[in-house]
Parts: sequence; C-alpha cells; structure tokens
Amino acid sequence: MLKTKKKILIAPLDWGLGHISRTIPIIKLLQERGHEVITCGNKISYNIYKKEFSEIKHIKIQGYKPYYSKKRSQTWALIKQIPKFIKAINSERKIAEKISLEQNADIIISDNRFGFRSSKTLNIYLTHQLKIKGPFVLMKIVNQINRLFIQKFDHCWVPDFENSLLSGELSGSNLQKTFIGPLTRFKKTIAETIKYKYKYLAIISGPEPQRSLLEDEIQNCFRKTNEHCAIINGLTKTKETSSGKITFYTHLETTNFKEILTKSELVVCRAGYSSIMDLYILQKKVLLIPTPGQTEQEYLAKHHQETHSICYQKQGEINLKKASFNFIKPKHGRKKKLLKAALGKVSL
Repeated sequence: MLKTKKKILIAPLDWGLGHISRTIPIIKLLQERGHEVITCGNKISYNIYKKEFSEIKHIKIQGYKPYYSKKRSQTWALIKQIPKFIKAINSERKIAEKISLEQNADIIISDNRFGFRSSKTLNIYLTHQLKIKGPFVLMKIVNQINRLFIQKFDHCWVPDFENSLLSGELSGSNLQKTFIGPLTRFKKTIAETIKYKYKYLAIISGPEPQRSLLEDEIQNCFRKTNEHCAIINGLTKTKETSSGKITFYTHLETTNFKEILTKSELVVCRAGYSSIMDLYILQKKVLLIPTPGQTEQEYLAKHHQETHSICYQKQGEINLKKASFNFIKPKHGRKKKLLKAALGKVSL
C-alpha cells in the first residue's frame, strides 16, 4: 500500500531509442503505485513517451547528440566529441538542480546520463555498463571516469539478472549495485505460429550515419529474398509506407510493436542491450548486426554467440541465406520480482 506519493524525474540518454523504451516499464510500475512521473529528454523521447503515456508531463532538455563515423572504427569519432559530452554533462547537472527545485522532485532516475542528478533528491543511476568495452589504450581511464560518475549517485540499478545472463562482463564490477531484472515494455513470450505475415522483420535505430547505412543494406537483402518483409526504422517523424514486398514502419508504441513482432517469423536487429532484453522476454529468433566499431555491441554479439548460439553478422557482409536464427534461452528457477524489490528499497 502506498504510504507517500513521490514525484520522480526520469531522464534517458539520447544514444539510441533503447534508453527511452527501457524506462517505460519503470514508469508504468511507478504510476500503478500512485507516484507522479515527469520525463525529461529531447523531442524524440517526448514523441515516444506521449505515445505510451498521453497525460505524462515532459520537460524538454538537450541531449548529448552523439554521431558515428561511416568507418568501421568509432574511436576517433568519439574522441572528437569528448568536449561536447563534457559540456553536456556539466549543463545537465545545472538543469537537474533547476528542474528538481521547480518541480519539488523527490527522486531522479537517470538512464546513463552522468550529470543528471541533484543535491535536492535521491539519485538513481540506471545502466548495464559498469565495465565499458573499447580500445585497450583508452579503457583504463574510461572505466575510471565511468566509476567516478556512478559513485556520485545514491544507487546504481542494473537491468539484468543477478547472474548477468544478458549483460555478461559489462555488469561485472565491485561497485555497489542492485540488479532489477531485464527492463522491457513487453511482458509475455510470443508463441510461434504456422503462418506469418512477414518472413523477416528488421528493427533499426541508433545514431547516424550508421542507422541509414544499415537500413539501406537491409533493404537490398530483403529485396533479394522475394519474401514479404518489414522494417521498423526507428524514426519518429515518418509515416508507414511500402516498397514492393517491404513495409516500413516508424517507431511504434508497445501494442503495435508487439503486433508486428508477432506477425514476423525472424528478426534482424542491432546488438543493442535494450533489443536483447526485449527479444529475451519475447523469445523471438534473431540475427544480430552490431554497429561497426561500437565496442559494447560487438562484445554483446560475441557474448551471446558463445553463450546462447545467437548468430551475428557484420554490417556490409549481411547474408540472410547463410544466417542462422536462434533465441536466448529463458532463465530457469524461481522468478524474483527484482524491480519491485528495488523500488521498495527506496520507499517507492
């Protein structure tokens, strides 16, 4: 039973849509418990949240605005953006203080935003990356910085099981942390069927220009199959269209997204952590395509190939005829309500 109604600010990072979508189950549970949630983020997050929660209050703030290189290595592209990221972190620190005061907020949940915390609130940092993967020459200092920022928060929530089934080494750290279970908008497994509307469904998101490069390659691969296929392109401004046997969808709210997944036999998507959580819960067969040079995705693709026989292919070398599709086997044993337990620890 709810003792005290709290006001919570939730701010996801603008680095792919997964940071936004994985906060949706947290928001729903908080609202079910009678708390008030205010979301903070850019226009893309506003559009997505409004599709899920028509009455939710949203405060627009600037993001980190990351971009990728067209090349296979992203190291130099990210190094060049470090001054911009530092400026964004310092700026959002001041913004969080201002908003928390104006809104009389009790708690902040920051999804991978280093600076979004306030001296006036309890601060929770949400991440699966306690250990960042990347070029060896940079990793020691990068992980030291990552650790220092996380320690500035009161709590660190990791969206995985306690055995790090989905995140592997990424969540391995002696930092104080609470595992809250996989975060996904979907609740139930999708049963296999005899007849599907689409043979392949591609789910595409992430920073440009790699998002568009993957979409172009996927379109060419789909046309060669002569099968009915669908692409969810991760855009929020476009409308549903079709070209030949390919149907294009924009970013979809939960019900419509699951409907398209249900109608699709096989899924092709990035090796992003939020996609992995979704597909684990839904038990859909998948082929992973890590973003070139995105070391976290490259690690997750290899990790799930080794531990769950999930096939992955490199962008630029996608061959659906040679691909095998598999699903991440469900975790057995007693299911713990990890997220509810974590909320209880902070009186939510």
